[in-house]
Amino acid sequence: MITYRKTQGRQVVARREGAYVGKLDDFQFDLTRRVIYGYRLKGGGVFGRAGGVSAKILDQIGRDVAFVNAEEDVEWSGAPRNAEEGRAWASLYRGTRVMSRLGASIGAVDDLAFDPASRKVVAIILDGNRYIELTEQVATGPAAVIVEDTALVRELPQEDHAGQAWWSRVVSSFSSSDDRSEPPKTLAEPAPAAPQDAPERPGDEPPPQ
Repeated sequence: MITYRKTQGRQVVARREGAYVGKLDDFQFDLTRRVIYGYRLKGGGVFGRAGGVSAKILDQIGRDVAFVNAEEDVEWSGAPRNAEEGRAWASLYRGTRVMSRLGASIGAVDDLAFDPASRKVVAIILDGNRYIELTEQVATGPAAVIVEDTALVRELPQEDHAGQAWWSRVVSSFSSSDDRSEPPKTLAEPAPAAPQDAPERPGDEPPPQ
């Protein structure tokens, strides 16, 4: 998982031709499901034309470059960012107010963390080195982000120079179905193995591969 600001300007390469096709510029996502629809690219040069590619095609964003299958996957329309109901552009969502359910100001969106493989926005980075995981307790609206509980706001670990170890620490603190505040349960001792000559029980089948 990476962030919008870190990928902005990253080069995009076509696998089939082994050619440079442009740079990542923006992405559009659904405000309710937080699914990324597609990426906006900028062509080469000072006045490079704008293009677009589906998020299903641009599914790998590496440390230095992102990949599409072929040059023809990019549609160079030169169109501006169009506003669509229920959707938002990452660049324009920066600065959106973040508030508690009771109306108290928490801050503003500074960046968006997303996972290219699942094509989902998974967290918002706030001003002041804080972040909020996007769960069902967070509503991402067109004009504001509403947080059910301010306890969901967490401190962002300091970024180190060794790569993205800092993001791994963030992911490790994401909530899950288990309560991570509780110590792990002790596993029961495994049952003794059956003797080698024990008859098979009816209906026994090998595990699925």
